[in-house]
Amino acid sequence: MAIALVPVAAATQDAAMRQGHGSEGEGSLQQEDTPPQRPWARGHDFATLDAYLAYLEQYNGPIDLPWWREVSPGVYEKMVRMPEAKREIATRAELERRWGFAPAR
Repeated sequence: MAIALVPVAAATQDAAMRQGHGSEGEGSLQQEDTPPQRPWARGHDFATLDAYLAYLEQYNGPIDLPWWREVSPGVYEKMVRMPEAKREIATRAELERRWGFAPAR
């Protein structure tokens, strides 16, 4: 049986690009003129920002992966379990643009 070896950095970058996320801040791998891609995670595609945020909280939160929590109406904080992590705050509109979701009406 042959095993294909893929460099970790390349595999991580490929997964990040597929999800529309960069290694530092989501979207950092996006070209300025390229429209954002809606997120894809563990085989799921998400039609709305709310569905994606709920998914992140349900599946990423318990295993100490980043997720977003609404800290006040329309304002979200990225929850990261690393003490040295930089605090990240975004509005709902910013998250919608980042991941290519239509604005909520």
